[in-house]
Amino acid sequence: MHEISVLKQAVDIAEETATENNIQRIAYLTLEVGELSGYLPVFFEKYYPLVTENRPMFEGSELRMVMVPGEALCKECSAMYNVMRNEGRCPKCGSRSKKILGGTEFRIRDIGLG
Repeated sequence: MHEISVLKQAVDIAEETATENNIQRIAYLTLEVGELSGYLPVFFEKYYPLVTENRPMFEGSELRMVMVPGEALCKECSAMYNVMRNEGRCPKCGSRSKKILGGTEFRIRDIGLG
């Protein structure tokens, strides 16, 4: 389970950024999580209270997530499609040969000030 370690890193970065900018409280942290990133958002939600525990600037804060679809371009027929919904196969020609266009990202999108 890698979610807890990357979540901790994201919270550390948010806290460091807030401290550098003399911000006392973070109201929310928004993460972009790609469908193809390998991370399960349910674990971020589960562990956010634990990771932010004993960090006063996060008291009462909220974790928000924006899911980024796993999109691909078929190398055989040039169709664009959602990899997860189509189980990795192009819905037009059935090929598994693809170029991933998005959905592998994991990043901090927004730090809300409170």
